[in-house]
Amino acid sequence: MGAITIAPFPFWRYTDRPKTLKTRRIHSRVPPVRPGIRPPPGVLDRDLTFESDGSRWTFSEGKILLDGQEVNRMISGTETDVSLWLGMAAGLNEYRKGILARSRGSDRLSRFEGVIEALLTKIFGRLKRVYDQKTTGVAWKIENGQLIINGINVRSFLAFYRLRPTVRARTFLEGLRRRLHLLLEGTANEKIHGMVLELCDEIQDGLSPEETPRPGRPPPDRNPLDR
Repeated sequence: MGAITIAPFPFWRYTDRPKTLKTRRIHSRVPPVRPGIRPPPGVLDRDLTFESDGSRWTFSEGKILLDGQEVNRMISGTETDVSLWLGMAAGLNEYRKGILARSRGSDRLSRFEGVIEALLTKIFGRLKRVYDQKTTGVAWKIENGQLIINGINVRSFLAFYRLRPTVRARTFLEGLRRRLHLLLEGTANEKIHGMVLELCDEIQDGLSPEETPRPGRPPPDRNPLDR
């Protein structure tokens, strides 16, 4: 009886077979994302572009942009614009929801969420500051590292009082101290808290019993606060 020869099994038919017509059709439904071409709905581009109510939100180089303008700069102005802040907060929240709804999670989206959260925290902080000023009657700001209350540089006035401790200057300084206490009760800003506590201690030292105010007549070029 002769030897039996076994033909090799054609594995290539299962491991390297060409794509079927059905597979080619499925791949053809997903258009490629090319530079300079707006991606189809549901696909995120490299700038995380999101459009809503005619506005275009993007995220580039760690910054949130609205129609090409940096949002952080828009909310960092010296003017009080509550309507702008509220609208910006609503837009940022909608932007975040729109992007996260189309994403599957990545390190870049973590940075994106962090920037959004930082901007919202900044906006809400400014809104609370306006509320505190309305309820306590104390308007404050930081200027060159100095605390300004109702237009008065507290530390500068304290230095003035130490040079000329008149009765009227002492009364005014005591009023500043009361406003500082109101500021402590009305704001949760840790940086401001530390600065206010330090100023309160300095004022307390300045108003110590050893320094008796002089009731004497002020000179002709006296400070307007003494009048």
